[in-house]
Amino acid sequence: MADERFEWISKRAYSIWEAAGRPSGTSELHWEQAAKEWDMKERTKASADGREVLVMRRGGTRPDDLQDGSGDTSDDSRRFG
Repeated sequence: MADERFEWISKRAYSIWEAAGRPSGTSELHWEQAAKEWDMKERTKASADGREVLVMRRGGTRPDDLQDGSGDTSDDSRRFG
């Protein structure tokens, strides 16, 4: 995973640098931006089985509510709708 992360960030940072007009002395800023984008991308991924998406489509709980696996929706403030 670390190699995949490094490669993705490297390519993204280069892309950001090119889009900015290839300014000198900004590689660290572009790397940090790319790393933040990677982290955001990883945090927003659904699980491999897509459980979060299925529950949400059925009108169940939010993905945050599934962390303990209970899927308890007894608290109306935590429901959609």
